[in-house]
Amino acid sequence: MASPRSSPRETSAVGSSWYDEHVTGHSESTSKTYLYLRVGLVALALFLGASLVLEMAFGRTEWLGSISAYYYTPVRSVFVGTLCAMGVCLIAIKGRDRPREDLMLNLAGMCAPVVALCPTPLDDRSVCGSATPCVPDTVVPGVVNNIEALLVVGALAVLFAARTVRRGREERRDLLALAISAVGLTAFALWFALGRDSFLDYAHYGTAVPMFGLIVAVALVNAAKVDEFVAAGGTLTVGRAATYRRAYRWIAYVMGWVIGGALALFVVKAASGAEPFARWVFVVEALLLVAFTAFWVLQTLQYAEDGTPD
Repeated sequence: MASPRSSPRETSAVGSSWYDEHVTGHSESTSKTYLYLRVGLVALALFLGASLVLEMAFGRTEWLGSISAYYYTPVRSVFVGTLCAMGVCLIAIKGRDRPREDLMLNLAGMCAPVVALCPTPLDDRSVCGSATPCVPDTVVPGVVNNIEALLVVGALAVLFAARTVRRGREERRDLLALAISAVGLTAFALWFALGRDSFLDYAHYGTAVPMFGLIVAVALVNAAKVDEFVAAGGTLTVGRAATYRRAYRWIAYVMGWVIGGALALFVVKAASGAEPFARWVFVVEALLLVAFTAFWVLQTLQYAEDGTPD
């Protein structure tokens, strides 16, 4: 483990939050809670994958062009539920303070429910009335209700964070992280309120890309910090530090290449008006889901005993 936590007496210095006064260190139950959160993320990814495979193999839905399009199929409940739960887990898991791994996890967690609740536009002329993809009118009221509810919870979460954030001289960057989250939530609310049409068209992938991009950054942070974790007394129950370092880097590289390739293919599609190849979005999303799952399997193994990196 890293250096021991401060005692309640030490953390009650002037400027600290009330929450700091009650956090004295990692207990066995704390470590197990973090372990179960990480296992939960892996289980959620497998849950979504299983639902997709079952629908593709035995359901009445043909192989669609993207995983996101399965929102409009019997997979919807699993799709929405898993992504919302993933968002909660990402926010709940405590990452490193420096570099800002914890902030990146929080922002990724904020994006995940939006990916779930605001579906990808449906490419169906019979529903949309034109060749332009749309979110069907029958779905829009549900999206509006769900996003409004998400904004209420998001505002309450920011207020809670403002009450519990550390305010000591050594943790002033925590206030900056809180401000970034609050600004992001405000900008999102304004987009939803003032640009409803563009929100419905672009919110899904407009939050999916940053979410996976942030996981890429978190993977790179973990690759760089494995040796430091071990040197500080961290316990690797399986494997060696070099193995984790290489694995994190490869996960980050694969996700980065996939995201970059997807953006390039999107540009090609926008310029030519034709699909680069059949179901390319599905392939992109499937690769990202596999890499996401692999990352959290590694995290589960690395922190099985210690709980958190700090």
